[in-house]
Amino acid sequence: MQALSAAYPDQIGPAEYRKLNGDQEGDWAFQIGGRWFYYAEGRILPKERRHRAAEYRAIRFNSRYTAELPPWKSLAAERESLTQRMEERRANQSNPDRPPRSAAQPLMRSQYFMEALWNISNRNEASAQQVQIDFLGHSLPVHSYLTQTMSDIEAIIMSEAVTNPAVRQWVDSLGLVHGWNWRNIGNSTNRSLHSYGIAIDMLPVNLNGLATYWVWESAHNPQWWNIPFSERWHPPDEVIRAFESFGFTWGGKWINYFDTMHFEYRPEVLILSNVPMER
Repeated sequence: MQALSAAYPDQIGPAEYRKLNGDQEGDWAFQIGGRWFYYAEGRILPKERRHRAAEYRAIRFNSRYTAELPPWKSLAAERESLTQRMEERRANQSNPDRPPRSAAQPLMRSQYFMEALWNISNRNEASAQQVQIDFLGHSLPVHSYLTQTMSDIEAIIMSEAVTNPAVRQWVDSLGLVHGWNWRNIGNSTNRSLHSYGIAIDMLPVNLNGLATYWVWESAHNPQWWNIPFSERWHPPDEVIRAFESFGFTWGGKWINYFDTMHFEYRPEVLILSNVPMER
């Protein structure tokens, strides 16, 4: 909760430990727009929903994000669980009415925190918060909060491209730069960060046979889970560091379910992982 408060000082008030009537132990909480939100065992719920925490999945807060690319390791030991996840995903694709999880598990993460943080609760509100910017020569819709941040990142990348041929080639190779898109994460009830305009996908015109997204690879490669870094498309290190220095995390460091085209604004993850940022 302290990391979240530090990550979004313009939106979130200081974190403090509070007791409620009938609650002897209390809970950590902060305010967003005058509304109290409680940790609620990782659910981050408004006061009136705190007693219903069991209905939701906890929000994932990665504290193992690394400044450098993590060491490669084969996921052979986790193959069974990974295969099971893919089978469930394909079952969902063939039967959209099938519940994505068993009835014994909460169906979705709470959206209350993200909706309050970004002032978005539906598609129309999301659309109203977006601005169209020029980023590396491409038109990109992002949340208005990130306008200056994206400009700062672009300035760093373009300055590096002047003397770094690899960065220049990467910029020139981009065929798609994608931002806001109101949708859920594939075959789930959890809203994608693209829905808030705080996630960006960037793809070159040609991947030259390299992998970029585990879902796409799983469609034709039964050992998608074991694709080494050398066979994945990666942006230059200088580009990754530019994004990270302003609070973005990169999906290429998600070893199990890699998404090397994906960046998302999650400064709290970098704070929890002790990865330095300029802002």
